Amino acid sequence: MKDGADQLYKDYINSDEVVILFHTENGFIDGKGKTFLDRLIQHYLPYIKLRNGECGHLKRYDKYPIINFYFEKDGLSNEEVMVINNYLARTAYHFQSPCKELLYESNSIRTAEVEIAKPMAEVLSKEITERKATGKWVIYNGSPRGNRSNSKLIIEKIMIGMREQGAENIVVRNLINTKEHKTWAENFSSTENNLFVFPLYVHAMPGSVMKFFELLKPIHNKEVHMAFLVQSGFPETSQSYYLRPYLELITKRLGVSFDGTIIKGGLEGIQMKPEKANKRLFDQMEQIGRTYASKGIMDLSLKKEYEKSEYLPKGTQILYSILSLTGLTNFYWDLNLKKNGAYEKRFAKPYVK
Repeated sequence: MKDGADQLYKDYINSDEVVILFHTENGFIDGKGKTFLDRLIQHYLPYIKLRNGECGHLKRYDKYPIINFYFEKDGLSNEEVMVINNYLARTAYHFQSPCKELLYESNSIRTAEVEIAKPMAEVLSKEITERKATGKWVIYNGSPRGNRSNSKLIIEKIMIGMREQGAENIVVRNLINTKEHKTWAENFSSTENNLFVFPLYVHAMPGSVMKFFELLKPIHNKEVHMAFLVQSGFPETSQSYYLRPYLELITKRLGVSFDGTIIKGGLEGIQMKPEKANKRLFDQMEQIGRTYASKGIMDLSLKKEYEKSEYLPKGTQILYSILSLTGLTNFYWDLNLKKNGAYEKRFAKPYVK
């Protein structure tokens, strides 16, 4: 991406410590800050290792800087502060960097050690109620890959289920089209049913999704509804739990109704699989569409089923460790590297001075 940011990342990886100051909007770090964190992933290899029953990327470089972060707290609720703090600590954990928070108090700055904590529990899940869903439906595709994404495939299946229940007035919008954000945000209150489908990027929404969220203004109209489906390549749903409470809190901040969040892991590579291999997944996505159109909420039975995979089972961890010795666990990534002419450069360290 030829936007000049490469110099920032070169400085980042060659530093002993970095200080990152985050502006906040609508209860989370803003889209520009989120995009900066998303693109730090280039400092890691695509290959996976397991830590505490979860997948994570292998290091590309020999050392990584200590991360010192500061984020604006004015106008944030205590819950929102906790969500951001936990999210940034979790991000540093995934990036295998020590993490400190900068606190500005009484005209002085001090640092506080930050340790990874368990994510907040769901906040509004008990308030979800079935309803007779009517009016217009907008499904937002939050994947930066747009029409070439797994999210697009999922949306297509959801729409099949919705139409089986009589929902016809359905519009799909790709949030990668950032030039349309302002218009869509201004008209957001005119749509009764809003479903956001997007991949997990560094434990939260992609930066382009947050850039849309930050434009939304308080509506204070419970006839407007928001629901979410977060999909990830990593199989365990725990990866998305640092985002989940924020998706509830933004509906509270906007004054709209929350229709639930479904988290589904293990979706990397579904475009490479034959139709038969994806049949069960696609049937489930159609079921989500039927439930949302008929009951006005995310399918609670599928939500419960998916969250059984919170962490990788011990047996799976042992099997993965054995397979990793053979190199088989790298097959998918090697295939993509070769397809893009990057296989010979897969261990490159381009930013080292």
